[in-house]
Amino acid sequence: YKTKDPRAAILQQLAEEVLKDKAGLSKTFEIAKEVEAVCEEYLGPKGVYPNVDFYSGILYREMGFDPQMFTSIFAVARSAGWMAHWREQLHGNKIYRPTQIYIGPGPRCYIPLDQRG
Repeated sequence: YKTKDPRAAILQQLAEEVLKDKAGLSKTFEIAKEVEAVCEEYLGPKGVYPNVDFYSGILYREMGFDPQMFTSIFAVARSAGWMAHWREQLHGNKIYRPTQIYIGPGPRCYIPLDQRG
């Protein structure tokens, strides 16, 4: 985006509404707004603005989600879009690279969070 991500603006407004209902804005949210203002002043002219994840993390925290789960929540939220892109690429999209082969680590056993070191 050449301006602030419109989704970030929506989540910022939603965060303000949710946090006001919880007896006032959180310190984290207030700091985020200040960081955004300072960054916009210095980075805005270079076209750098916050994306949707800037405020979604604050909302997840205020909703009681464990920060270790944020990445998974971000991924789940994007999975429909990822699948839509995959389907589009199956229909002759030149960016699709079907010859790529995964060479990373093989399957691993799942270790529950409370058992990890």
